[in-house]
Amino acid sequence: MSTQSRLATILIILLPALLVAAEFSGVVVDPRGQPIEDVNISFEGVQLAQSMIEQGAFTFELEREKCQVTFSHIGYQPRIVELQAGKVTTVVMQPTVHPVQGITVAADRAVLGESPISFTDFTSADIARDYQIGEFPLLLETTPNLYAFADAGGGLGYSYMKIRGFSDKHITTYINGVPLNDPEDQATYFVDLPDFAANVKDIQVQRGVGNALHGGAAFGGSINIVSTGLEQRRSLTLSSGYGGFWHDGEWVGGMEKQALEYSSGLIGGRWNLAARYSRQLSDGYRRQSWYDGWSYYISAARLDHNMTTVLNIYGGPMQMHLAYYGVSRDQLAEDRRYNPLTYDNETDNFNQPHYELHHTWLLGENLTLANTFFHIHGRGYYEQYKDERDYQEYNIAPVQIVSGTDTVATFESGDLVRQQWVVKNQWGWTPRLEFKHGKGQAALGGSFYYFESDHWGQVVWAERVTNEIAPRHRYYEYSGEKLHLSLFGTTTWQLSPELILTAGAQFRHQTYKFRQTEIGAFGGNDYNLDWTYLSPRLGLAYALSDRLSLLASYSLAFRSPTDVEVYEANDPDAVPALDVEMERVHDLELGAAFRQGNFRGSANLFYMAFENEIVPYGGVTDYGSLGTSNAERSLHAGIELEAAARFSEAVELSGNFAFNYNRYRDFVVAEDLYDNDTDWNWLGYRQVSYADNVIPGFPDYLGNLIAEYRRERIQLTYRARLIGRQYVENENIAELAIDPYFLSSVSAALQLGDLSHLGRLSLEVRVDNIFAERYESSGYGGGLRFRDSADLHWSEYYPAAERSIFSTLKLELN
Repeated sequence: MSTQSRLATILIILLPALLVAAEFSGVVVDPRGQPIEDVNISFEGVQLAQSMIEQGAFTFELEREKCQVTFSHIGYQPRIVELQAGKVTTVVMQPTVHPVQGITVAADRAVLGESPISFTDFTSADIARDYQIGEFPLLLETTPNLYAFADAGGGLGYSYMKIRGFSDKHITTYINGVPLNDPEDQATYFVDLPDFAANVKDIQVQRGVGNALHGGAAFGGSINIVSTGLEQRRSLTLSSGYGGFWHDGEWVGGMEKQALEYSSGLIGGRWNLAARYSRQLSDGYRRQSWYDGWSYYISAARLDHNMTTVLNIYGGPMQMHLAYYGVSRDQLAEDRRYNPLTYDNETDNFNQPHYELHHTWLLGENLTLANTFFHIHGRGYYEQYKDERDYQEYNIAPVQIVSGTDTVATFESGDLVRQQWVVKNQWGWTPRLEFKHGKGQAALGGSFYYFESDHWGQVVWAERVTNEIAPRHRYYEYSGEKLHLSLFGTTTWQLSPELILTAGAQFRHQTYKFRQTEIGAFGGNDYNLDWTYLSPRLGLAYALSDRLSLLASYSLAFRSPTDVEVYEANDPDAVPALDVEMERVHDLELGAAFRQGNFRGSANLFYMAFENEIVPYGGVTDYGSLGTSNAERSLHAGIELEAAARFSEAVELSGNFAFNYNRYRDFVVAEDLYDNDTDWNWLGYRQVSYADNVIPGFPDYLGNLIAEYRRERIQLTYRARLIGRQYVENENIAELAIDPYFLSSVSAALQLGDLSHLGRLSLEVRVDNIFAERYESSGYGGGLRFRDSADLHWSEYYPAAERSIFSTLKLELN
């Protein structure tokens, strides 16, 4: 071996010993510059032996000059940062609800004392406290001026939420920035996402037009939901729950849920895998209102230097017995649990998986590019029993009963069972560029999606019909296509140390193509519609001090009509209303936000002037949708109050109250007029004005109180709800209204400790309506007009469970 080779070999052997460990140091802060304690620091998947000292500072040693290190914390999104030896580095970590995953966008998110809108944050701790089983809207029922209920009377089934008197069709809902509202009827069907709240870590409810700019129009409010992501720690959890309902002091139906949940935590400082699988079952409070739903949630994420990528897949097939009809007061007195839909297989059967890909690129300290791609696929059907239906409507020829060569009888109507099918697909892309400027921050972006759907109805059984029709006889079919394009820009501007200006605008264009096959009684309508509008928003936040801020804003928003508002394509007698106008609202808000020590509070006044509002009218249609009409002018106004105080580490009290003034300003309708209620001779129409009447279907006031007690192993919660009067029809007849009522619930969460060293065991129990109050959660009604006798009014109601309980046992494995 040569001398040079010997020297090279010696150097290779001695090189590790010649390397000197270099020191890396810095400080970890949040976006406001406040230090973050207890941050985990890892290098190449190995936890570093760091020294976290006061003010979030860190220091450690490695035998290299540069390194890429992962910083993680349960309350913040992980970051990979390149450090230079000998250089003090400031690491800024974003809260978990910030868009480092490309999920929740800062420009859409309100901040107390800075954003000129009324909003409420529902944190992961609130979700853990309030959710065990039930539909997602019911989770939010304690937030200000939000009312939620389920038509089955219990926690599962079709659920509805309203804000400021507006239905969920006027409330935009986003899951990880992806719009959830159905493109056809603009409603949100959380019933098609069983147990989804278990996958959620953060919710913000914005009231009014709000901050959301990249999706549909928000009138009542917008709900921004963030699912679990990179910040999760490693865990494997098994849970099982059981509960049910009481009626007249007797147990009348059960609920149960089983779930398995896994999170890998950060693998190698870069990867995270999470999955959840569960099943929910319920007998329902009302008769024949059972529910059976499966749920899955899968998330895979990769963290790179200044870049994150997240893939989410979630959904689950469900089947439930329908209970969308209310019942009369007389029927409630006889049997509160009655469901008029008595056919055993009167069911909704649906499966709607969601696919999301989120990518966020931190182009610099002041520049972020986020892209979200999504696909939503839905397929399912309603099965319904209909009695004495005209065969012509269902494309069935009259049925002749023949004896020998003679026709004994001819039947043109009869009972039948029908199915209404839909297959839908939606593809979308939401890009956004966020940047900070010298006086604040701004965002530019858009929302683009294409939606297609195929609908058809088929008869699976008809009275007296044997082999005359095909096994899946179609009686209508149509398809729809929608193209949605929107662009937006928004900015905040620090005009002075005390004054912040917020401004934004959205341009939106929609194209709708409808094609109907000519079958039987359905004439084959074809049409194309287009809607285009520009929605501006302007707000101011003025800081009187570091504790008190004043807020003011103005917004103009538009909403295009739903498909059924243009044409009820399932109804052979319907005619397309191609001249239907868009709804428009002017939203004025004035508020104040206060925070001092352990107390915080806010007050908000709102004044929302409407044109062409779609309002409830005439009950529920034969197809399960709420009857509606168009009010030329209407007003939604009121005040919303919210406060919270922490009296000690163990005790916190919070509450809210809202008073609403929802009135028609100009609403004239033509109603059928009859001679009297004995011969029912139709005389034509009578013009009826409902000007200055209360818009039905929403309480005139709502109040909530939550008292919490927390110790190391126990959490106790008491909730009280005060619900004001609800009118159920447009004439505001007091005898038909739902009177005010008061509800209480209690819950307890107990940490039971280790179970034979297998893992940590916990028990959660919640009892709702503990005083067994008998009440109706919602209703609808109307009236018939007579010339020679008194008008006839009617109403129907959705009864709620008198008392319910649910308990969950969880085992988190080591």
